[in-house]
Amino acid sequence: MNQSASPYHHGDLRNSAIIAAAELIETTGSYDITIAQVAKKTKVSAPALYRHFTDKEALLTAVRELTHLGMMDYLAHAQASTEPGTLAHLDALGLAYLRFAKDKRAFFGLMWEDQGDPEKRRAEARAKRTGFQVLQEAIELYFDRHRPRHNRTSLQTATLMWSTAHGIATLQHNRILDTFDDEAEPGTLLVTATRAILNAD
Repeated sequence: MNQSASPYHHGDLRNSAIIAAAELIETTGSYDITIAQVAKKTKVSAPALYRHFTDKEALLTAVRELTHLGMMDYLAHAQASTEPGTLAHLDALGLAYLRFAKDKRAFFGLMWEDQGDPEKRRAEARAKRTGFQVLQEAIELYFDRHRPRHNRTSLQTATLMWSTAHGIATLQHNRILDTFDDEAEPGTLLVTATRAILNAD
C-alpha cells in the first residue's frame, strides 16, 4: 500500500486507480475520498474511471481487497518469527492484528465499516483465505500440542479470540480503550485474554 501511483498506461487504469485510492486513504487518514480525487491522481477523467467502477463503493471494495492483503502481510511476518503450535505463535498473530489496526488506521476502518451488502462481504470472506482462517489453523496446531482444558472447538476458540482482538483493536482505533482504565495497554490486555480463553498459564 505504499507503492507510488503513476499515470495510467497500457490499459491498466483499474489497478492504477485502486493504488491511487489506497494512497489517498493512507495520506489523508480517511476513506472519505471521491472518484474525482482518484481521477486527478491517475491523470484521467472521472468518466474514464466510471467505466471500471460503477460508483465510489465499488472502488472502495477493490481497495478493501488490497487492505486484506496488507493485513495478511502483517500476519505472515508474525508467523515467520515464532514456532507454530505455541502460545507465542498465537500471541504474535494477535499482536500483529493490533499493530495493523494502529499503523493503518484508515484501512482498518475501511475493512470493518458498515458499508455495502453485508451478505456479499461475508461470502467474499468465506471464499478466500483470511486472517480468521490463519488464526483457526494456528489454534488447531496449538490444540494438537496441548490438550485444552475445555470442550470448545478450534472454530469456537478462534471466534472468541478474534472477537477479543477485534474489540481491543476497535477501542484502540477509536482512542477510547483507556476510558475507564488509564493504564490499559492493548498488547497486555490481549495476551492476558488469550491465556484466559485457553486456560493457559
